[in-house]
Amino acid sequence: MSTPVTTSLNTWRPVSQADRVTARKRGRICAVEGCDTILSIYNPARYCSVHVDEAQDACRLRLAHATRTLACEHCGAPFETRNAHRRYCSDRCRMAAFSRRKRLAQRAERRLEQRTAEAAAREEAQRVGGAA
Repeated sequence: MSTPVTTSLNTWRPVSQADRVTARKRGRICAVEGCDTILSIYNPARYCSVHVDEAQDACRLRLAHATRTLACEHCGAPFETRNAHRRYCSDRCRMAAFSRRKRLAQRAERRLEQRTAEAAAREEAQRVGGAA
């Protein structure tokens, strides 16, 4: 006996909008000055394959070397940096801020332990007092 087929054996299906290949305008030329390469209608970039890496590197360098003036989060002194993630003017301020955060976390943990112990003592006192 054979099992009845519950699904269609036809693997062809309509192509969804997400699966479609988008074509660009014909006759586009690489955006690098002096390059006359005609871009493919399937190439979404503004540059040919020879110049696309150069264009991306130039963009990265431009963004990476942008100097910003920030205020140190620990002491408030202004400082210049090219690093987008830098928050402190020096290693001394960075380590002092870390020590402060660590100290505050330890204090909060001690307070929580103390409150938990006090609540447990009150609960025990009520239970002992209610049983007498």
